[in-house]
Amino acid sequence: MDIHDHGVWVNEKERRVRCKYCGKEMTGLNRLKRHLGGTSRRMTPCQQVSSTVREAFRDVVTKEEPGTLAAKTKRVGEVQMGNDHKRGREEGSSRKTESAENEEEPNKEFLLSNKAQKCIGRFFYEQCIDFSTVDSLSFREMIAATSLVGGGGGEMQIKIPDSHDLNGWMLQEALKEVQDHVKKIKDSWAITGCSILLDAWVDQKGHDLVTFIADCPAGPVYLNSFDVSDIKKDVTALVSLVDGLVEDVGVHNVVQIIACSTSGWVGELGKSFKSNNLNVFWSVSISHCLELMLMEIGKMDSFGDILDKVNDITEFILNNPLVWERFKDPSHGKYMGVSSSEFEFVTPYLTAEKILKAKNNLAAMVASPDWNKEEGIITVSKLVKDSSFWECVERFVKSTSPLIRSLHLFSTANSQHVGYIYDTMDGIKESIAKELNKEELCYKPLWDVIDDVWNNHLHTPLHVAGYFLNPAAFYSTDFQNDTEVTTDFVSAVGYLVQECRVVAEIGRQLKMYRLGKGCFNEASQADQITGIVPGEWWVQNAREHPELQSFAIKVLTQTCEGASRYKLERNVAEKLLLTRGVSPCEKQHLEELAFVHYNLHLQSCKAKLSKEK
Repeated sequence: MDIHDHGVWVNEKERRVRCKYCGKEMTGLNRLKRHLGGTSRRMTPCQQVSSTVREAFRDVVTKEEPGTLAAKTKRVGEVQMGNDHKRGREEGSSRKTESAENEEEPNKEFLLSNKAQKCIGRFFYEQCIDFSTVDSLSFREMIAATSLVGGGGGEMQIKIPDSHDLNGWMLQEALKEVQDHVKKIKDSWAITGCSILLDAWVDQKGHDLVTFIADCPAGPVYLNSFDVSDIKKDVTALVSLVDGLVEDVGVHNVVQIIACSTSGWVGELGKSFKSNNLNVFWSVSISHCLELMLMEIGKMDSFGDILDKVNDITEFILNNPLVWERFKDPSHGKYMGVSSSEFEFVTPYLTAEKILKAKNNLAAMVASPDWNKEEGIITVSKLVKDSSFWECVERFVKSTSPLIRSLHLFSTANSQHVGYIYDTMDGIKESIAKELNKEELCYKPLWDVIDDVWNNHLHTPLHVAGYFLNPAAFYSTDFQNDTEVTTDFVSAVGYLVQECRVVAEIGRQLKMYRLGKGCFNEASQADQITGIVPGEWWVQNAREHPELQSFAIKVLTQTCEGASRYKLERNVAEKLLLTRGVSPCEKQHLEELAFVHYNLHLQSCKAKLSKEK
């Protein structure tokens, strides 16, 4: 590494040189090397040089002055006296050793300060905070007040980065770290494969935008963002866009694509992609499909305007303080009709359930002498006293509660796998029939709604393969090994396995799995594998059958949830895609910011989800 590339001569005659990074002036190139490498207590370490350059100049200084500081001190303090005879200047050696120890301390402080700066930078990049915030007096006072405490109880003031630092060398360091993290995840795709998740939206000015994420057990990775406003009506162009993304990731690595919607350009893309692609599955996120089912049930003629009526009671309670006090949850101070949920669309259905539970309290309220003093008496009184209203609410709650329970089941990290979907959807239908006392006239229309969403938007052979390869489902007495299951399983193998030899090996090894022999013997005892994530079971127990194991891992480790679980900040992509008239250099800077932000955000989300397991 040429030192001349990192400094500028201020006065060549006086050997004065200025650091290109922080602007500090010093005498001689040797001092500049130590300044950049942070190797000398006599030279203030450069706070703005990248870690790559810093490490390079540390190596340069070490090679020019080989050995540790202690070794150098020992050599200076000793005089050779023939073969293996030395006369030491002990006092001088002691002073030099003490000096060397003192010399190391500022480097420790420098590393601590550098680490603190990286933490500040990560906070800004991950949380998508305006960089100018770091220049505000209140922010700098806050950081100064919480400065790191060094050894011996003394305070060490860290150098607070400014907006120039965050946009410059700190971003480049963060970019390198994120790239290393992303590479490790991409290396795992060869074993587990990955799912590409779409997050599509329309911004305030009507632009159609989309962000793509690759999800796998090692973690999610941000791939790219696009403005599809000009091609949203051209399905061929949309398919070409997705095909190009799949090729970048690797066709052999992509197992499925999970969309966030069934309408608009995303819905049209899905129809075309499913009919033309024989290597990658297309599905819609499980939460959105359950939302569609709930919405369609709410629109059914048999329920009429039940949600509107429930909403009338809810609004009355919330708008009347005396009534609200009666229905307030004493432990939380919240209205009992509204339950917290990760999914906002569930709130009306949860409120109906709460209103049903409050039936007796509502009846007592309208019967009390104080009731006539309240406004809105007529509408609410009629509803509360109407037995047919309560029958409809009860039937509605029984029809929707199995879907809501499943939605919350799939919201947990351990349950967001394709190995659970097929079995769960059958379970939802059976639960609804049981809730409605197996009266076919009541539950059959509900089953039709569920089947319509399942067949048109959610179901793929991948889900059947997941059901088949989930040992807890396969070895249970309820396993349905019908024609559909067999056909879809064979189809899934055809999608994901291209080598005839491997297909033949999978077929041979399946015989042992079906019989529950060898390494599958323990799994065939269903109570022995309850609670074990299916993909992890195959990793740990099926080494005797490598081809089948590899196929099972690729199927069972795929998610069934979409990008919504990661709650992406869309304004970052909007700034990247909609900022006009910038130079190629500025465009690259925006791309780097988006890459660092999204991958740090996803990394944080992955850490939180791991804690839920």
